[in-house]
Amino acid sequence: MKYLLPPLLLALFLSGCAAGPHGRAVYVLVDTSGSYIQAVPKAARIIRYLLGTLEPGDTIAVARITSLSFTNKDRVAAVTLSRRPAQADAEKQAMAARISAFVKAMATRRGTPYTDISGALLEAAHFLRGTPAARKEIIVVSDMRQDLPPGAVRHVRLPLNGVSVFAVNVIKSRGENMNPARYLARMRTWDAQVAKGGGRFVIVHQLSRLPALLRAS
Repeated sequence: MKYLLPPLLLALFLSGCAAGPHGRAVYVLVDTSGSYIQAVPKAARIIRYLLGTLEPGDTIAVARITSLSFTNKDRVAAVTLSRRPAQADAEKQAMAARISAFVKAMATRRGTPYTDISGALLEAAHFLRGTPAARKEIIVVSDMRQDLPPGAVRHVRLPLNGVSVFAVNVIKSRGENMNPARYLARMRTWDAQVAKGGGRFVIVHQLSRLPALLRAS
């Protein structure tokens, strides 16, 4: 004998499932400090790849890492895709156009004098906490060398519970080439900071590995 839920209970069950965490939210941080601003076109290629992987209902945001980054003023673009596939495709195209405009604008600018990676991560974490996504990721396109302006304080725990943080295109300095222990220590510091906030830190040594690492997150 088959047992069927009464219509009212079935409706409540289905609505409860829909209200739970679902989908994906990804926040891309693009370092535009110093000479690293020259890597913006590479970051744009990553963003275009990500757009191709998103499903209707997913969220993507892109922001700059500047001298003081705990602000939404450095956010380049953000969108939660429509549940309707055709509308979602149009929103992806609009996002791609904004990223192209961003690349063009950065080509004529100088990099900011300081690099506030912690502030950018904090801003991204707060944004992601405001989404209902079950899968949350931050992709940082940066050399991961923080250089805060005088007076800036970043001794704060990052709210990264359940968030995967991917560091992409991490360029080693000449000193780190001479002494790899310095590079390893710098990466351990970021790993510890992300883990303290409940997140997972992943260094993407080869850009070609990013799709597989994202699928495994």
